[in-house]
Amino acid sequence: MANNLKKLYIGAICNRDIEVLTKIKSFLLKNYNIALINFMKTGLDSFNAKYLEKRLKKYPVVFLIVKLTTQEENEIVYKTVKQVSPNITILNSLDSVKICESRKATFQYIEGNCKKVNIPKTYNTLQQADSALTHGNEIIVKLDAHNIPNLPKNERIIGIAKNKEDLLALINDYNESELFLQEYLGEHDSVNKAYVIGQWIVSITSHNRLHQNDNLSPLELMHIRTLIDEKLKRRIMRIGRKLGMTIYGVDYINTKDGDFIVDINDFPSFRSIPEGISLIADHVYNIISMREQLNKGLIKVKSQY
Repeated sequence: MANNLKKLYIGAICNRDIEVLTKIKSFLLKNYNIALINFMKTGLDSFNAKYLEKRLKKYPVVFLIVKLTTQEENEIVYKTVKQVSPNITILNSLDSVKICESRKATFQYIEGNCKKVNIPKTYNTLQQADSALTHGNEIIVKLDAHNIPNLPKNERIIGIAKNKEDLLALINDYNESELFLQEYLGEHDSVNKAYVIGQWIVSITSHNRLHQNDNLSPLELMHIRTLIDEKLKRRIMRIGRKLGMTIYGVDYINTKDGDFIVDINDFPSFRSIPEGISLIADHVYNIISMREQLNKGLIKVKSQY
């Protein structure tokens, strides 16, 4: 197929899940004659407007992927991309990438814009958390930053507080600004993970990292595909539309009170989804093709006047 297609260039500003990006790059080139150039090879320290302008002059980029670890320096990326390439189509909006860096920002956005989505309560201050604990509500304490470089996922969850003493012990080594305090929905052996690529969505089970167990069998560790409720599916898709994301992941828990969304990740690794790489590449190609057809249609209309 690639031999019959005009060569196109897309850019990536990516320093997360590089092995996944490499597989996508290979698939795009082989099947669609699309070359993917990662503009982050030199790191954030040298990433600036002049650098990006230089790369964009060398490669006529028609599409951009932004996939970042959570760092304060990311502001350089957001500012530079908006300044230098405001008209290039981006996979997942810059705003969505920025919002998903912070769990607080993510759930504040959902609470304000996706009214029918069930989410655990968020406690924005220690005073709110103390009040909740006093009334018998348990709290799960997480790091607010979502994709911290070189930090194992297990260590992003600090623990469960059943009372004020537990909470103080858990947060003792942290600044309040580093923390995300969320209502604990009780013990669940597994968490469901929904992966979205465009209009495609699949759900798998994943063992809950809160309950470490070295004696789990291979079957118990396996990610098993599971059916996803149609109503929940529509709400997950709505979250993506609201945020401006077309490739993302959602963690949710089944409870007696319904399905609760407990985490959102812009552009997850898809390691547990074998067909993920090909579907992502197909999705990128379809977006570029539709954009080109739209531009050709607009040029044709203008030429008639």
